[in-house]
Amino acid sequence: MTLSVLISLDSVVDSLRFSIPDAEWLLRQIESKQGWFRFPPYLANVITNLKIESYPLLYANEQAIVTIFLKGFMTDEEIKDFCSEADAATPEELGEFVNTSVSSISETIDQIYIPKTPEEQEAARKAFLALPDEEQKQAIKFAQHFYLSFFATFFQNLSVMVHGEKLTSLVAQAVAGSDVAFVKAVQIDRRILTEFPYFRERFARAQLEGDSDFYDRISYRVSMAPYHGKIRYKTLWLTLSTLDATGWLEQLKHREILAICDEVGVGGLENRIQEVKYLSKRIKEYRQFQKRGIVSTP
Repeated sequence: MTLSVLISLDSVVDSLRFSIPDAEWLLRQIESKQGWFRFPPYLANVITNLKIESYPLLYANEQAIVTIFLKGFMTDEEIKDFCSEADAATPEELGEFVNTSVSSISETIDQIYIPKTPEEQEAARKAFLALPDEEQKQAIKFAQHFYLSFFATFFQNLSVMVHGEKLTSLVAQAVAGSDVAFVKAVQIDRRILTEFPYFRERFARAQLEGDSDFYDRISYRVSMAPYHGKIRYKTLWLTLSTLDATGWLEQLKHREILAICDEVGVGGLENRIQEVKYLSKRIKEYRQFQKRGIVSTP
């Protein structure tokens, strides 16, 4: 039993309702800089302060992005028991198990908030310092796992919006020998070059071999803004990617997905999707993009 099928639809919708405003906020930061991605100082400092520079390692396995979040408040043994109990449940028991077991996940998500203004950030700092030492340690552990998942998920979805393919898929293709996928992945998240072993080794090998063609392709990609121009339905791609990652995209009817889009605010008031027919075209595009040169991740 994979973790994704244990996430109830209500929990997925709650997660989207929470994440869409933050995703739009981050993408507005990019749009304001002509498509060049720069994290706001607060988030850039989070990576350094929490020592989570290695988050690109999660691109090796899509399931790891989900698992690392759960590890913020569950032990490895608890996660193992969580899956084992679900495997042993009857279909009827599984429904009840999901509803009760994931409630803690939903409650945790409800408590997460990324402070965006200097005032909110200062309030968060003071609230943290006011905690007892043991609670500070627990808060740091949770923050590390949350932000590991957050950054990996953000770039995963940014890759879908820019290239039409998940970053985990591009990384898998690169490891399998595709330099085209290699440079596309680097365009989305340059930290891959220093943190992901294969990318680091391939880049070093190109230096030793004087592979000018490879360098030219990398230079071309990194000189292009990874996110150029406004994508009208950026939050739709985020929604489809989330439903896909949690196993719900194939299970839901398109009218049900449209209802979810309305509920979580996809497109906002100006760009709301109103027709199932239009949504079906976008879903077809999404699925076609995901099939291009896919190499399955472990």
